[in-house]
Amino acid sequence: MAEIRPLGAGSDQLGTASITALYGGWIKRMALLLRSRMPWAELDELLQWGAIGMLESMQRFDTSHGVSFQAFASRRIRGAMIDGLRREGASRRGQIMFELEDVEHAAVAAGTSPQDPLSLLTSADNRDMLTAALKTLPRLEFQILAMHFYDDMNNREIAAILDVSEGYASRLRKRALESLAITINAAHKGNPVL
Repeated sequence: MAEIRPLGAGSDQLGTASITALYGGWIKRMALLLRSRMPWAELDELLQWGAIGMLESMQRFDTSHGVSFQAFASRRIRGAMIDGLRREGASRRGQIMFELEDVEHAAVAAGTSPQDPLSLLTSADNRDMLTAALKTLPRLEFQILAMHFYDDMNNREIAAILDVSEGYASRLRKRALESLAITINAAHKGNPVL
């Protein structure tokens, strides 16, 4: 790959078209690489954030640090793309809020009402089924579910209390939820699992 250099002292007069011509392919490769790891990311937005990162790197590059421009710029470009994803993700999470009842009514109206364990348990008739399924869990798995759903603890807090690794706490919670799903689905179909 050819060495990429910052624009010279006259770079202020160069417009966006010049930057695109000089560095557009490189920014696009970095955006495509990042998008392959984060498929939900919009390519156009990654390209825009990458161009901003390139402009910042061209303004801030200093040869006295002994770092090549390519190494410096690649970090700035990738960082700008990731920062843009973070900012956009935070704003999207704040804008999209669904009420459980609204989703449920829409699903029933469309004839696509889900039959997963959670939707089955929202009705009062199925609380006995949940209680029976919880009694089948090993003590540690029951504790983890209680701490997660009743005490609103995350995996890190649960792991610290139980003196296990965070990954192990996560695996136990996943296994407990899978066991509950199997038990509840079987009971709902009339085939209780012992």
